[in-house]
Amino acid sequence: RVAGTLKALPLRLLRPRPLAEAISSAGGVCFDELDDTLMLRTQPGVFCAGEMIDWEAPTGGYLLTACFASGRIAGAAAAAWAARQVDPARATP
Repeated sequence: RVAGTLKALPLRLLRPRPLAEAISSAGGVCFDELDDTLMLRTQPGVFCAGEMIDWEAPTGGYLLTACFASGRIAGAAAAAWAARQVDPARATP
């Protein structure tokens, strides 16, 4: 019910924010907090990818490549983690 209420909440946008506020170029989850599969060490089952990770990079092609690559790693690991929750005998990624 909460999700449905939030999705139905009307938001009236007056104008876009300045570009300097719209682009993330630093900050995020520290690499030390992630394991090799990009799962949070303190929150099993929570995976990070893309601009969620703390790296400083300008917006553009290299950042997009890193987002896609980390998304692939985290996505595959999340699927394997979820499968192990259903069947603990499943192999690790």
